[in-house]
Amino acid sequence: MKIRILLLIALISIITLSIVFTIKAQTEQKNSISGFKGEYEITEAQILKVFSADDSGARFRAYLVKWKDFEVIVSDVLGTSDKKEGDLISFIAQRIENQGVDRKISKLQFIIVDLPYPVK
Repeated sequence: MKIRILLLIALISIITLSIVFTIKAQTEQKNSISGFKGEYEITEAQILKVFSADDSGARFRAYLVKWKDFEVIVSDVLGTSDKKEGDLISFIAQRIENQGVDRKISKLQFIIVDLPYPVK
């Protein structure tokens, strides 16, 4: 069971990293595909508050941090982290733009990149 969970986490991590690298490659192109552009930065911050829920084995985790004078929520999309207030976390600050039919849409999201297990 633990091996299946670790394999699932590894697979989701690989997918997340491939998305990040795809977005980076798109920003290096002059003409982005379908009007999408994006960029990201990886940074770290101290946790100000933890948001969590557990229900029938399912988990939710998110963290309030300070980023560029803003208080923002960093999502743990896998729900595998177990950080506490005062801990440092690494996260991606990702900007995505899409020129829609009638207006440009700009999105900013924050996703934790701390792995829930040590890398050997």
